[in-house]
Amino acid sequence: MRRSQRFFHKVSSHYHDRLEKIGSLNRVNVSKAIIEPRVGERVLDVGNGGLKQFCPPQTSFYVGVDFSLEMLRRGKNRTFDKVCGEAINLPFKEEGFNTILYLYLLHHLAKGGTRTTIEEVKKALKEGSTCLKTGGNVIIAETCIPSFLERVERTFFSILRVFLFFTKQSEVFLFSAETLTRILTECGYSEIKTWKLSREEENPKKWVRISIGFPFLNIPRWMNPSRSTIFEART
Repeated sequence: MRRSQRFFHKVSSHYHDRLEKIGSLNRVNVSKAIIEPRVGERVLDVGNGGLKQFCPPQTSFYVGVDFSLEMLRRGKNRTFDKVCGEAINLPFKEEGFNTILYLYLLHHLAKGGTRTTIEEVKKALKEGSTCLKTGGNVIIAETCIPSFLERVERTFFSILRVFLFFTKQSEVFLFSAETLTRILTECGYSEIKTWKLSREEENPKKWVRISIGFPFLNIPRWMNPSRSTIFEART
């Protein structure tokens, strides 16, 4: 079992509770107005975590896939099909879905150095494109950071990996919106649209949790440079 699988196996018992505490589920509620109208009839949710976050009326078939069987088992929602599988090796026939969702998954595909991480993300997106029907779309939600902070992250990524290793955390790499847009283009996607979720109604003085792996690490919201960003693209 890989370290990332061990990590999610460990947090599976309280994963959804932690999501609520760091505000991830609130972000999903805000993004519903953007995502649900764009979701098709047959949906594949990659990195699902046992949680069905969207229920658009036009969708009749919804499949959640995750590499952690324990996460899928502990998910309380039983209204959709759950499959254990890898994002880079999806166990589905080609052109079987109208929409593929990657909801806060891509930063967890970190592997080795930054180049290897980007290649891993490309593999996942290319694998997903084979499952899309003609005219289908991919929808991505990610926590993105400014480009200059991504450059800093790349410089010190090896140190960050050592820290995550000794604290038994899953490797992560946060992308900028510009980098993810470029990756989508290089993977053959087009008609790329981007939405950055507004923070205007959020209290900047509120203390927020920034990581599932570090539940006691809190910072004021104004110090958090990341923004939830939604991407839509077609092949």
